[in-house]
Amino acid sequence: MAEEENDPLASPRGDFFHQGVITKLFPSNNTGVVRTESGRELTFSYELVVLVGEAKSPLDLKVGDPVGYDLGWTSNGLRITKLKTYPKTGGETNHSGSEGQRS
Repeated sequence: MAEEENDPLASPRGDFFHQGVITKLFPSNNTGVVRTESGRELTFSYELVVLVGEAKSPLDLKVGDPVGYDLGWTSNGLRITKLKTYPKTGGETNHSGSEGQRS
């Protein structure tokens, strides 16, 4: 049997997560929003989402970060249940600057 190199279910990043970008983070409400490839916005809760990949806590998430995600049904409807963050590449810039830091 031939090795399947072009799995139609795999994402461009080589995993099986849907792809999106973090568009909003609300630390005071412990929630965030991911925009999907189709433009739909889906919410997630810091307490209910499972983080995999580079981010080890919700504090590591940044607006503009590309993420992989998995969906599940909750009592509040369709929500993101798992977020996968990817390593930063050399060409990506950190947009956080010194925001929120004291000197």
